[in-house]
Amino acid sequence: MREREFKVLQKQAYQYIKDQLNSETLKYNTIYSESKLALEMGISRTPVRDAVHRLYQEGLIDIIPNKGFALHKMTEKDIIEIYEVRSAIEGYCAQKAAETIASEKGKELFNKLQFSLDMQQKILASTKDIFDFVEHDQNFHNYLVCYSGNDAFIEIFSQYMYKIKKLACYSLKHQKRMEDTLKEHSHILSAIEKGDAQKAYSSTLLHMKAPLNINLETVYE
Repeated sequence: MREREFKVLQKQAYQYIKDQLNSETLKYNTIYSESKLALEMGISRTPVRDAVHRLYQEGLIDIIPNKGFALHKMTEKDIIEIYEVRSAIEGYCAQKAAETIASEKGKELFNKLQFSLDMQQKILASTKDIFDFVEHDQNFHNYLVCYSGNDAFIEIFSQYMYKIKKLACYSLKHQKRMEDTLKEHSHILSAIEKGDAQKAYSSTLLHMKAPLNINLETVYE
């Protein structure tokens, strides 16, 4: 198999498994076979195995020797690590956004963030659908990270996106967490709009910390 063709199949296998993760087709406490997935996709096992190893390195699955793989259930260490990584990256990105909000690029960012906030408000006032809310919640944060233009930040954030979504869905099930999330986003956006870099930074860190104890509860369920 040519190297270029292999890389295409590897990427295809990775995305196939990742899509099943995102759609929650794959379930916890179940072992999945690389051979069966390869058969479903109509490709050889090798690119599937490489995709599985990549997902393992990203902390999304656990490899079960001689059997296959299973979804990784987040530990206390995982959750604290996500909190610390997000705080470091997003705190900086919010600060940078506030410092440059008067630029044309900054104004475009503000419009995107405001739209995301408006959609969250609309969902809160109507369906209160957690999955719809999380989509716009993630957009809000993704806009900030991408605005930084830092490829390393963007790549790291992308790798954590699945875990971030899982934790957000869990925390938003708790009473008033959706309302509080919207308020916290509003505080961040207000600080950015005013060009208050320190307030944007501190508001982002408070937003990161707010659901931490709720998310740590997932370890014991």
